[in-house]
Amino acid sequence: MWNFNSPKISYGRDSLEVLENFSGKKALIITDEALSSLKYDELVSKIFEKSETILVKPKEPSKEEAVELSEKIREKEPEILVALGGGSVIDLVKAARILSEVDIEPEEITPFTNLEELGFKGRSYFVAIPTTSGTGSEVTWAIVLRDEREKRKIIMANEKVIPDLAVVDPVFVEKLPKKLVVSTGFDALSHAIEAFLSTFSNPFSDALSVKAIEIILKNFEKSYEGNLEAREKMHISATIAGLAFSNSQVGLVHALSHAFGAIFDIPHGESVAAFLHPVLEFYKKKGVGRLDELSKYVGVDILKEVRRLSERFGVKKIFEFDFEGKINEIVKKAMEDSCIVTAPLIPEEEDLKNLLEEIACMREKS
Repeated sequence: MWNFNSPKISYGRDSLEVLENFSGKKALIITDEALSSLKYDELVSKIFEKSETILVKPKEPSKEEAVELSEKIREKEPEILVALGGGSVIDLVKAARILSEVDIEPEEITPFTNLEELGFKGRSYFVAIPTTSGTGSEVTWAIVLRDEREKRKIIMANEKVIPDLAVVDPVFVEKLPKKLVVSTGFDALSHAIEAFLSTFSNPFSDALSVKAIEIILKNFEKSYEGNLEAREKMHISATIAGLAFSNSQVGLVHALSHAFGAIFDIPHGESVAAFLHPVLEFYKKKGVGRLDELSKYVGVDILKEVRRLSERFGVKKIFEFDFEGKINEIVKKAMEDSCIVTAPLIPEEEDLKNLLEEIACMREKS
């Protein structure tokens, strides 16, 4: 038996107006300092008669920050909880919302944890408003937090984590910097591709994956060049890709990028962008047949197209890091990552070492 999980989704231009249905409720808006400087929080707060805004740091959140925010949510007792931001802000609020009601460690938020039995009631109606076009966090049951002490990323998931409402309004990505257009675009593309290749793929996730890839390939470069229509389509495609992988899961690209990002403290989207093509090449060499099937569905050679986009946007620059001395550590963390379980093949440690050594050699030659 399969279940398909999704929040209610309001999307397209002026979709923010859906919040007028809750205007009389007490709202707590959580966003980061950079977005507040653009006055994006004011676009939301003016809808509510009673609202308060909490600013958080614009970086990938730690579990300590999630606990700290949970205490503020408990104190404020909002009727509407709004996460306005990229995946980092939304993931932070996802975790804090659970922790505000349930006394557990963040790592205990798993697919097998019965949060209702532990006291979770969903006291605040949860709205997620993405301001980047990549993570899909506004529709997923996953959370990623940093563990500063152990230099690793904690991957959590539970159905109760999913927001009640996702508002996918392109007004929030019209001023997206080109660097973020690239990293979030590759993040969305990797979600769609890995969801299709996942061992948990299914007819629903496959259909979403293929459609997301079609939209991304047609609009990625135009969005980078500033075309607002293309940027709106990329915004919607990221949510579609989020639905795909939330109902299928990802694989080795994310396992490696989580490990690499935790060790070198680099944004998730950048590490995903860098690993996508090498991992797909690895899959091809290992005979993963669904790559050809995916190419057939979208009408282009996926491997060639990902390579072209990688070269077009120079994503290999991330490998300027001198990581050869860290290969064993990267491999260890990747093999322990839950994402690797649903990869189309689970590699041997030696396979990953060889892959990283090949990438290191490519870096030296470039």
